Amino acid sequence: MLVGNKSDLRHLRAVPTDEARAFAEKNTLSFIETSALDSTNVEEAFKNILTGTVRKYNTK
Repeated sequence: MLVGNKSDLRHLRAVPTDEARAFAEKNTLSFIETSALDSTNVEEAFKNILTGTVRKYNTK
């Protein structure tokens, strides 16, 4: 999983969203942008991590 943080600070972005998304896709990763300041996608990111972990554990 590739997580872009501080998505609320768009003017200070070091990596464009489309570039990050392309990197994630090329490397078979999921991609999400988050912001702790305004709570954007924070819970969703944790849910995705936990879901992936449970799936991986259950397939062993």
